[in-house]
Amino acid sequence: MKMIIKPMALAVLLAAAQLANVAHAQAPKGAPAAAVQPASPATSAAPQLKAPEDWIIYDNTTTYTPVVDDLSRHLDAARKAFDAKDHKKAATEMRAAAEELKKQAARADKEGKELVVADQALLAADQKFTQDAVARINASATKVSSAASAIDSGKITKKAELDQALDTAARADLDRRWVVTDVSTWYPVSEEPQRHFTNAVADYGRKEYAAAAAEIRKATGYLRLEAGRASGQAKQALDKSVLDLDKLAPAVAKGSLKETREMDKAFAAANQALAQAYRAKAGESWVRQAYERTGYELKAAAHGLESAAGWVGGEAKSIAASTVAETRALGDKLASGSQWTRNEVAKGLQNLASGVNTVGQQINPGK
Repeated sequence: MKMIIKPMALAVLLAAAQLANVAHAQAPKGAPAAAVQPASPATSAAPQLKAPEDWIIYDNTTTYTPVVDDLSRHLDAARKAFDAKDHKKAATEMRAAAEELKKQAARADKEGKELVVADQALLAADQKFTQDAVARINASATKVSSAASAIDSGKITKKAELDQALDTAARADLDRRWVVTDVSTWYPVSEEPQRHFTNAVADYGRKEYAAAAAEIRKATGYLRLEAGRASGQAKQALDKSVLDLDKLAPAVAKGSLKETREMDKAFAAANQALAQAYRAKAGESWVRQAYERTGYELKAAAHGLESAAGWVGGEAKSIAASTVAETRALGDKLASGSQWTRNEVAKGLQNLASGVNTVGQQINPGK
């Protein structure tokens, strides 16, 4: 997959190059000119990777959404209460979900107005992206609130009606909340898609076809969330992977694949799309001087690249190995608050972009 540098990505690289030889204003006294520290201390405890315990399932078991934050916990509680015919509690939980969405939208709006980015083109793109996310999140809050009222009034009495109130378009808007979620929510589940892909292949090998399809659909749930906070080419790649996985899951459920190579390629492409998206976010966070977040984005990108190369195997795995190791080490420095240099980060971002592009070409030769 040939990676075209969009204006936003170009601005990121330009800004990184312009800052390469400038010492940060908060560099410690007596430190070398190129050594810098994050603008704010790293979190005292690094987010721990963990798997969600519950899933919200829509569309007759074909769409899975992980329960990973306050919003999804309220929605999950509402559906469980609805199943138990406790419509009062279901409505209360739906209203709580709507309020959570409004809080997230307000926070995103506030942060968008406080953005300080030297490159005016990037700032304008950031603000437009944030405004769109705020509008969509608020639209989600309205739909969820309306569904709560419909439950209260007795207009919604069946789960199918509840699902219809939160249709595919509404759920896509709900996924926009991933734009404003903090690192403690998204990073701990950044490795989950690969785990589900691995499980899917194992289940398929045991001829447990329904279980394999469910694993693919769970992984797809994470890709939808990441697509919700991505933009440009990264979003296009994630959206394409979501569509491809949605087509693959029914074939897996029927056991109609002649070989697992089709799964391998789809999983490689999905992980490469995730790596591309995390790389883009790392660049944006770097320009905004959000150094700790940059570190976690880099670490997540390294995992995505390593996973993608693993599904391709052979040359791709060898090519990606050094980039993965270097990116992970740089991410650890930024996330932990260790010293780093601007040249080091600028080079790391460029090498990661090259590695993601190279593995993409291995997945889809000639593209």
